[in-house]
Amino acid sequence: MKSSRRSLQVYLCTFATSVFLIAIGLVLSLIWPVLLKFILDNLMVLTTKSYAFDLWKKFPEPFPIDFYFFNWTNPESVTNATVKPKFQEMGPYRFFETKEKANIIWNSNGTVTFRHRKFWYFDENKGINDIQDRITTVNPVALSSVYATRSWNYFLRKGLSVSLSSMAPNVYLTRTVSQMLFEGYEDPLINMARSLPFLGNSVPGWDRFGWFYTRNGSTTYEGIFNMGTGINSTFGRLYSWNHWTQTPYYEGNCAKVNGSAGEFFLPPDHDSISFFSPDLCRTLTLKYAGPSTVKNILGNKYVIDEHMLDNGTLYPENKCFCNGECVPSGLVNVSSCRFGSPSFASLPHFYSADPYYLDSVEGLKPDKRKHQFFLTLEPTTGIPLEVGARLQINMLMQPIAGITLYENVPRVFVPMLWFEQRVQIPDSEVFKLKMLLNLSIICTSLGILLMFIGLIVSSCLVYKICTTNICGKKENKYLYPEQNIPLKGERSVEIVKRI
Repeated sequence: MKSSRRSLQVYLCTFATSVFLIAIGLVLSLIWPVLLKFILDNLMVLTTKSYAFDLWKKFPEPFPIDFYFFNWTNPESVTNATVKPKFQEMGPYRFFETKEKANIIWNSNGTVTFRHRKFWYFDENKGINDIQDRITTVNPVALSSVYATRSWNYFLRKGLSVSLSSMAPNVYLTRTVSQMLFEGYEDPLINMARSLPFLGNSVPGWDRFGWFYTRNGSTTYEGIFNMGTGINSTFGRLYSWNHWTQTPYYEGNCAKVNGSAGEFFLPPDHDSISFFSPDLCRTLTLKYAGPSTVKNILGNKYVIDEHMLDNGTLYPENKCFCNGECVPSGLVNVSSCRFGSPSFASLPHFYSADPYYLDSVEGLKPDKRKHQFFLTLEPTTGIPLEVGARLQINMLMQPIAGITLYENVPRVFVPMLWFEQRVQIPDSEVFKLKMLLNLSIICTSLGILLMFIGLIVSSCLVYKICTTNICGKKENKYLYPEQNIPLKGERSVEIVKRI
């Protein structure tokens, strides 16, 4: 009887297990959309305990940034109207960039305020070129000073011309790559500009000039960001920059601070995405360009096109980006954002720009594969899969009456340098993302497997019950049980015959 009870308990437990497996399998097969939504909702929130926080606070590994300079090979012919300025690209000069957040403040309205801290260091071991290479280019400090005087009366400009000629006898200069980037170099015009308040903001309060001078390790250069955390706010959206919702650098809609803060994007549509660039003091809009696969993950690719680069020539709504100097499509006027210097941003080698720019110089060769600015996002989560950030800095050189050094120069947009940041999603995150994206297949497959196992167990249980006497009665193997006479051999046959 005890044995029968144990057998019955085993059968009941087995039956319960099979029902449980079938139920769990059925639930997994049907519940995966709810589970996916729950995971995505948690991913789209930034707190100190959320999955995205550590990645947002400090990027897990440094990423490369390559700088290219344009060496002016015929500067002595600058006043010869029959000779175009000729440039030779030099580089890449590879640095590594680390990026982290500083001065983080969590606000009660569901936003977070922070600053960026970045460090750049030259890759001594794998540097492709020597940062002590010497580059000849237009004198950016002199050009900025002269540009600031274009609205002065003739006699004031003539007075400045005398001082300028003694301190900057040529419109060009030669410096090392290191000096042009982070090290900086001394220039007497900087000291003069700091002592002459009527030059306004044409030259910042630096003691040296370098395109990235004072930026290494700075927490103030890129400004103050206020971003939505997803709690009573839009996740990743930039609500203000330097406490502005409209910058003072542009007019109308062009001055609005909007789009992503540049790191998180809501699941995008198939039209466009936007993010704010502190270097250009404006929002950049990228248009959908089609699907793209990164590390076997399908994403949507977005690129900077002619609409973003236009100043009203092709799209009238962009005229507010002119800043008083409307130029042909392809260059973005950032002079008001760059201390009043004649600075214009473009894609490298004037890619996707009006032919006017290429026709005025020699040596540039735009290439879509090398010079396109793009961003690839995973469409379900909005996670960036790959970034190809490429921008070129140009300066406008033009004749200025009354400034002897610049009276006979051509009007030309001089390419100074361009940089490229090419970053892909870290391998450590690829597996997690693939698991998330394949959640439906994983849940469905696991559910079917569990249901199949449950059905197999149930079938075996039914078969066992049908072929086994679970009440404890055994078949009588003896003809005369009281005599213990088994039915074996000849004796069994004989007994049968007697019967």
